[in-house]
Amino acid sequence: MEQFRFEGIRVAYMRRGESGPPVVLLHQAGGSHLIWMPQITALARKYRVHALDLPGYGASDKPAGGYGLELYVNTVRQFLRWNELTDVALVGNCVGAATSLTLARRYPAMVRAVVAINPLTESTAMQGEQGLPARLTRGMPALGVRAVQRVHTPKWLARSAMRYWFSSRRAFRESPYVGALSAGFPVRALTGLVRDLDSFAALDEWPDRAALPPVCTIWGTRNRVLSAAAGRALNEKLRPERAEWLDGCGHVPMLERHAEVTAIIDEFLTAHPVPAHPAGHGSDRES
Repeated sequence: MEQFRFEGIRVAYMRRGESGPPVVLLHQAGGSHLIWMPQITALARKYRVHALDLPGYGASDKPAGGYGLELYVNTVRQFLRWNELTDVALVGNCVGAATSLTLARRYPAMVRAVVAINPLTESTAMQGEQGLPARLTRGMPALGVRAVQRVHTPKWLARSAMRYWFSSRRAFRESPYVGALSAGFPVRALTGLVRDLDSFAALDEWPDRAALPPVCTIWGTRNRVLSAAAGRALNEKLRPERAEWLDGCGHVPMLERHAEVTAIIDEFLTAHPVPAHPAGHGSDRES
């Protein structure tokens, strides 16, 4: 793992692949770069792959507060600028998808394509099976939130929460990454994110869709974290160039159906290659 700093926060990331267009992978709430290991290995054969641990997760720093969409968007933007990455393909799951779509909306010149897997919006979160816990957390007094955030989550409880990521007990048991991910379950980051769900409401409406780079969405139809039904309503407004619905798949299709998800990502990026720019246009194309 390598590191860079954003506003004093150490952010860890994995880099693989020596040549090809850049691809940045962003994990879901509660995850880390580990969810992308099958894709990192496969995509690195033809892309320069970067997989981040967002602040609060994995090997990155876990600040006392500030968790929300703005932190993640600004962190990834700084990562792209620090690495002088342009015409980037962003691939994200859940909050990683929300971060990718927001970056593409605000800085379309930096992004050539987005693969948004199970995008987190206010509607997809509140209409999902975890909507009630989300409502309770949003309404909790600040003192109660701070008390919850100080509680150490035992590994068995973290594994129980992660069970909701998968469509079946078998898929959960067979995943080789559950043990590592459950070792440091990020309660502070998760509660902070839920408290910031108002910021994700803008992702339910896309009046500016025409200004976005090409978008591919992927949804697991048996997602137990976010609402796939709300995802269909979202797609009607987002109008992705490609929309995939993986029957019987849950919140982490990159683990449950890794070969299929990798193929979708590769096919979509191949269909939307890096454009040829006039001489003199490069790393300063950000608007």
